[in-house]
Amino acid sequence: METITQLLNEIEKSLQQLDHSCLVHLNPGISSQQIQELFEKIPLQPTQDLRALYTWRNGSEDSEGITLGELAFFPGFYLMSLEESIQTYLELRARNGWDKSWFPIFASGGGDFYAMNLTSEGQGQILGFYVFEEEAQVEYWSLKSMLATLKACYEQGIIFRNEQGYLDMDYRKHAEIAHDINPDLKIWLEFLKEI
Repeated sequence: METITQLLNEIEKSLQQLDHSCLVHLNPGISSQQIQELFEKIPLQPTQDLRALYTWRNGSEDSEGITLGELAFFPGFYLMSLEESIQTYLELRARNGWDKSWFPIFASGGGDFYAMNLTSEGQGQILGFYVFEEEAQVEYWSLKSMLATLKACYEQGIIFRNEQGYLDMDYRKHAEIAHDINPDLKIWLEFLKEI
């Protein structure tokens, strides 16, 4: 399977082909040492996958004056900078329903997040946390499988730019690919049964 960096580069190529503005707003990557120093502010340790992500790009720049649609790395969500993720983690860990071992990576700007589980037993799993859902569920086995799902969706035109110029997707086809790449996750089985 491709590395995190290879997957991110492939997604970047797809975003370039779609001429999507989020690439202009991505920060340059930061060093492993900077990543480690930032993580010292919280009681969690970064995985190799998180290190690879933030050395590739340190999320999106401050969104003042930029719409969330322009920042989106995939439909509805932008990649937070490590600084923003850590600040968000510190705010979220006091909330009901948020586990102290979940580290937010992608945000909707409206209180929804994709977070990585950093406990030893669920290490690396990606959870979808939605304001109006009772509990977060594992949506991808790892950051690598999430990125592989997104890459496939971009390459197959399942994620596309809509008439307003924002990223959108065919949610059923996305669920099929997510299920293929992340077998045994009940969220996709249930989603596909409902449609």
